[in-house]
Amino acid sequence: MRFATYGRKSVYSDRSDSISNQFRMCREWVDFRYKNQVDAFTEYSDEAFTGANTDRPGLQRLMEDIQAGLYDALVVYQLDRLSRDVRDFANIYAMLEDCGVMFASIKENIDTATPIGKAMMYVTVVFAQMERETIAVRVTDNLEGLARRGFWTGGKPPQGYALERVEANGKKHAALVLNPEEADRCVWLFDTFLESGHTIGKLQTEFRNQGIRTVNGAFFAASRIHKILTSPYGVEATPEVYDYFSQKGCRMDPGSPREAWDGAHGVMVYGRSTERGSDKKHALQPPDKWIVCVGRHKPFISADKWLAAQARFKGNCFDKTMKYDVPLLKGAVRCKCGCLMEVARKKLKTRVLSHYRCRKRNQQGADVCDMRYVRCDVLDEKVLGIFREIESDPSQIMAYTAKEQPHSVVKNPKTLEANTARIQAKIDRLAESLADADGSTAAKYIIAQIEKEDLNLAAVRRELELSRAEARKSQRAEKSAQERAAEIARLVRGLDGFTDVERNGIVREIVQECRWDGTELFLRL
Repeated sequence: MRFATYGRKSVYSDRSDSISNQFRMCREWVDFRYKNQVDAFTEYSDEAFTGANTDRPGLQRLMEDIQAGLYDALVVYQLDRLSRDVRDFANIYAMLEDCGVMFASIKENIDTATPIGKAMMYVTVVFAQMERETIAVRVTDNLEGLARRGFWTGGKPPQGYALERVEANGKKHAALVLNPEEADRCVWLFDTFLESGHTIGKLQTEFRNQGIRTVNGAFFAASRIHKILTSPYGVEATPEVYDYFSQKGCRMDPGSPREAWDGAHGVMVYGRSTERGSDKKHALQPPDKWIVCVGRHKPFISADKWLAAQARFKGNCFDKTMKYDVPLLKGAVRCKCGCLMEVARKKLKTRVLSHYRCRKRNQQGADVCDMRYVRCDVLDEKVLGIFREIESDPSQIMAYTAKEQPHSVVKNPKTLEANTARIQAKIDRLAESLADADGSTAAKYIIAQIEKEDLNLAAVRRELELSRAEARKSQRAEKSAQERAAEIARLVRGLDGFTDVERNGIVREIVQECRWDGTELFLRL
């Protein structure tokens, strides 16, 4: 039998239920239950991933390989290692049943061969989900309570501050303390922004031209400048700042009434951002999710100065209605340096020219990336030319589809089938010879030869199963490519019937990778 095992931990640790120990216990269980029946034992893992969803690279690879027919059984140490969500687990288990793959969880000792075993499995997952949700609520309540008391609740401190461990009620918590060098630099940035009247983009260019860098030696990026100027933690907690957050729609902490905002301390905001996606990047939440109160830390920006900067941002809002047509590859084509290329316009007397340009070069200069402008219509026509080829001959799409590498060198299934038949025929002949040689000295040699050929037959059959599994994966990839080819044909045939925005949306769905190196266009569909 071919076994797969999966291990997961939410955070890195070397405790007894670490991934390596999960694998060890699964291997011991398999060796004990299926002694001399283990043809393969493959490990899949995800470190520092939650069980609340299936957005985990190791799990995704495992499910793809199971659907390809590579395994007969899946073994996990504990059900919640696979999933802590009832719906996700039900989908995974349904897929296992469809593929005829046995499932076992060691800790719960669940036998899914019986109805009561299946029922107990789902009950266990329900309790795992409830535990996850209960822990999440408890952690959120605890962090919210710490924030209301003015403590820092985790992550890197904001610009202008460092972290200090302080004791309160017998427990140590993180508190913000001023970092004088960073704080002075933030104040300088506020002054420069307000006095110059520049936009953030213009400020970034000016800083680069003047050689002004961050304390870490890097050039200021527009996103970094914006983050510092909009950070609420360093401003004086005054009644005017209270009114600003209140009018913004934030949840004002009852424990910090307006009269308590006397300017002696900074502002503390909880829930301003949250992690999103597997890359764990932070995204800003709507103001009604923020909890705002008076912090314990000292401020370094006057309320008037901070409010003036926020007013500038509010006044810089612009109408995002498209003035010009959207190019076909907008948001899809990348520079050779990996940066997404943006659209630049140049007004002439009788027309407007649109170009794709590297955003990194535009912001940081030619010494970072030497990619030149390229006209939008030139690149768009290259892609349309490829699409027209695929529309006339759908098999052409395979030239632009990534070839998935097999797990190992796979032989031709027909060759393996022939080898299987040949070895089986040899075993049958040896069996006939054994019947004739019953009781003779030659019998033991014939039996040894049969056992040897039987091992060869098992090995060839495993190769045949792997070859068929890879063939199924290839067929699925080809079917997916054919579906994309049909979508491309729909785009080409109805090109004039779509708006420029619709055409761009279709292309961004079809194109998985598009890269321009200055000479050649690389496309993966």
